[in-house]
Amino acid sequence: MSWLSSFPLSLIGLILICTLSAAVALGYYSQLWLKQADRDSAGVGPGSGPEQAHLLTAVLGLLALLLGFSFSMVMDRYETRRILVIEEANALGTTWLRIQILDAPERQTMSVLLERYVDARLVWSETGAEGPATPEAEALQRQLWTAMGDVLRSGNPPLLTRGVMDTLNESFDLAVTRQSARGAHLPDAVFYSLIIYAAVSMVMLGALLGAHRKPHRTQTMLLLVLLTLIHLVILDLDRPRAGNIQVSQQALIDLRQAMTADQIGR
Repeated sequence: MSWLSSFPLSLIGLILICTLSAAVALGYYSQLWLKQADRDSAGVGPGSGPEQAHLLTAVLGLLALLLGFSFSMVMDRYETRRILVIEEANALGTTWLRIQILDAPERQTMSVLLERYVDARLVWSETGAEGPATPEAEALQRQLWTAMGDVLRSGNPPLLTRGVMDTLNESFDLAVTRQSARGAHLPDAVFYSLIIYAAVSMVMLGALLGAHRKPHRTQTMLLLVLLTLIHLVILDLDRPRAGNIQVSQQALIDLRQAMTADQIGR
């Protein structure tokens, strides 16, 4: 969501509801003007027939479908980000447990580095950054991989060292995957299309209301509020760390606490 991500949701909501309200007013008063200009039609002006109501129903149905698809897309990405947090915490937790079986020198070095790495991952996870991992996390990845080389050359069982290497590598891969998932957004063109389609639909609604000279202000305003809310929810879910709906980082927090308790218990 490029530049939209920098605007407060409240401001975007205000702009949306004003835009949709203006669209309804445009359709309503345009229809009144056409009826006034065509007095010979005996009150049956453009857009006043029952077929126009059926057309509006079809248009609003398609709008609901488009909003549903967009909501499904951002919800799937939200769920992907949530699952990736758990998978990274599981991979790091498994790495930690396997490290504790290593011989003393390698175990101590790897444990300290992994604790610092989890701290760095938590810092990145709880900030709004969409870019790569923090410089500290990247440096710790290199240090962990160097230490892993020392483990491979040590007298630890090959099966154990291979297990530590596999889960450590999986942890690094998941960090990159989480970075990519955080940077994935609903294409701008899709969101703009939703707004344009909603505005055009409201123009048609206003025209139909104007044809019958019944604005139905309360019902129309409720519809505009609902349309604005669903647009805001879609936009909020598309903001991985800047929105109000956030993926919980509790799995990583619990892992860090367990690591600390494990060290104290030794």
